[in-house]
Amino acid sequence: MTVTRLDTNDYDAVSAADKLVPIIQQRAEATEDARSVVKKNIEDLKSAGLFRMGVPKYLGGHELPIEQSVEAISRLARGCASTAWVCGVYNDHAITIGMFDSQAAEDIWGNNPDALVSAGFNPAGETKRTDGGWNLSGTWGWSSGCDHANWLMVVTFLPAEGNDKPTPYFCLVPRSDVKIEDNWQVMGLVGTGSKNLVIENAFVPDHLTFSMIETNNGSANRLMNKVSPLFCLPRTSVIPFMLAAPSLGVAEGLLKLHMDYVKNHQSMGGVSLSELGTMQMHIAESSAEIDAAKILMLRDCREAMASMYKGQEMTMIERARCRRDQAYMVTLCRRAVNRLFTTAGGSGIFLNNDMQRKFRDINAISAHMALNWDIAGSIYGRVSLGLDPKDPRI
Repeated sequence: MTVTRLDTNDYDAVSAADKLVPIIQQRAEATEDARSVVKKNIEDLKSAGLFRMGVPKYLGGHELPIEQSVEAISRLARGCASTAWVCGVYNDHAITIGMFDSQAAEDIWGNNPDALVSAGFNPAGETKRTDGGWNLSGTWGWSSGCDHANWLMVVTFLPAEGNDKPTPYFCLVPRSDVKIEDNWQVMGLVGTGSKNLVIENAFVPDHLTFSMIETNNGSANRLMNKVSPLFCLPRTSVIPFMLAAPSLGVAEGLLKLHMDYVKNHQSMGGVSLSELGTMQMHIAESSAEIDAAKILMLRDCREAMASMYKGQEMTMIERARCRRDQAYMVTLCRRAVNRLFTTAGGSGIFLNNDMQRKFRDINAISAHMALNWDIAGSIYGRVSLGLDPKDPRI
């Protein structure tokens, strides 16, 4: 079957993001000092509609094709990587919830289309079966943007239907049932406020749980039963482009800073830096890496959405390629940033120079497990050689 592409009311997320870049750039230091995205940034992104990119349309969202969302997030990162990262994870979670029972999305956005959802994805916690759901307790880390969230989504092990063996499930819990533990003392992406979530005996009704494996392998079933192609994407294979996208904006932003620096400074011998062949080559190589990263991101996202519009499930090699490219685009952007930062010399290490923040942020982004090149590259290599990927999340 072919799914009709939904009208997006001509909402231009990229233009909305571009308008905010200079504003959030002015607040980048304040966001880092607060170790959480400052409230003014949250309000501005909310007003601009950028938190609704992945929210279902019938609940007031834009439900944009993913290539539009990731490009908007990459633009935001030109101004502030932490703000862009948090915007990306909020939209990642919105798309994921769109795969749940529809009642879950209605619980979250039915009365508040601007509701925000943070998450802790490392499986943890303990559960006990009760009437109509589960009692959940535990601690989950790395919950970016949790300070501003209305709901939290965590992963724990539950028995799968028809199978007694526990498998990872997403569970949605209202903010009132969660304590935030401030353990976020880090060197990069400082403003994401990715703190611990502590939950004690919270009730999670069945419709607020959903199998993580189903979000990855249930595309065919969702294509047959859901209206929107966005929520039919295989989650772990495609949606983490939301996390990779900030690396592109960070690299683009640092390239501009570096070029401005080179144009306006001289060497110790009085020669303009722009006349040095080494500087020219560093800029050429770095800009080529950044361009390649963007091409990979947009190609994969567009092709994934095209498959969903046609009602076609993505093949395993297509899914593995997306995983590969998420990690490789971050690798390319990190190479570009690290090269340009080193070339800038000692001036880049001063805390009043935005270069040092971008240097720290890109290396923090590359440390994320979903963007690890060794893991993603190995998965693609195995699949391309006809072997089992040995990763149930692909």
